[in-house]
Amino acid sequence: MKIHFIIFLLIIFGKNIEAQLLKIGFRIEPALLLTEKNNNSDFGLSPYSLYLTSIITPIENIGLEVRPGYFIGGEYYGGFEFGAFLRYSILGSKYYIVGGINNHINSMTGAHNGGSGISKAMLYKAIGIGYQKDSKLGFDLTYYWTNDKVFAYSNSYETGFITIKTFTKMNGIIKAAFVLSFDIL
Repeated sequence: MKIHFIIFLLIIFGKNIEAQLLKIGFRIEPALLLTEKNNNSDFGLSPYSLYLTSIITPIENIGLEVRPGYFIGGEYYGGFEFGAFLRYSILGSKYYIVGGINNHINSMTGAHNGGSGISKAMLYKAIGIGYQKDSKLGFDLTYYWTNDKVFAYSNSYETGFITIKTFTKMNGIIKAAFVLSFDIL
């Protein structure tokens, strides 16, 4: 059945299929975290996070990218991530649009000062734009958002036997990536 599907794709896309390109490399991603606590907006900076990247280009102008890595976000937010993205080159230029999903496993749960991070998986959607300077060096700017926003809590105050907790929410993340990748195929 798989071979029939591959033959079907070859017939449909015919002339548009070039030799597959496989690139492997790494990404450094400084980020701006847009958070909220007690209905007050706040932000945090993450100077660097490191990811591996592999990009396969099965069809001209379309690339499929996989990004495993580690996000260093601060006191209560950080952990391993795994993302899958689709890159589309705009009119065959060096600019591209990127979109996909990213699964963040929050592991920054060290409790102190009456607060703690929450250990859990958070699924993000992402969209962005990038520039491929040459065959090795690229840059992109991507916005990430999630519906599962709470990643930390703090004990605000206690009344008798009741502890009131306030939650910290992740409203979005803006990542600026520096990508260095090398052609394998």
